[in-house]
Amino acid sequence: MTPIVALLGALFLAISLVVFIRPGSGRWPLENLITRGTVPVLSIVRIGFGIACVLAAPSTRLPGFVWALGLLLIVSGISLTVIGFDRLRRWTDWWLDKPDRDYRVWSLLGILLGALLILAAT
Repeated sequence: MTPIVALLGALFLAISLVVFIRPGSGRWPLENLITRGTVPVLSIVRIGFGIACVLAAPSTRLPGFVWALGLLLIVSGISLTVIGFDRLRRWTDWWLDKPDRDYRVWSLLGILLGALLILAAT
């Protein structure tokens, strides 16, 4: 299961680096990937990665961190379906109005998170 944690870390790191360099690229997924049909898929993906993190946590370098992130992913995956599409759409529209600086600041958190996951899995 640790390769899945490393893959998740690499995804966080790569996507966050792209958004840091080109903040506008962070807007495209919010505009195009949040639809009524994709929300259940995104929810299942989050829950799946969360379960993988929880199961892999004991065999990583940072078991508490990986376990907590897995639990957060599971809760966020469940909450996607609970909050409903309309509220999610309002939240994404709020994010779309943010300046590039905000995307860069949040991408730094993603870079750190990705690096920590890669470190934990190796």
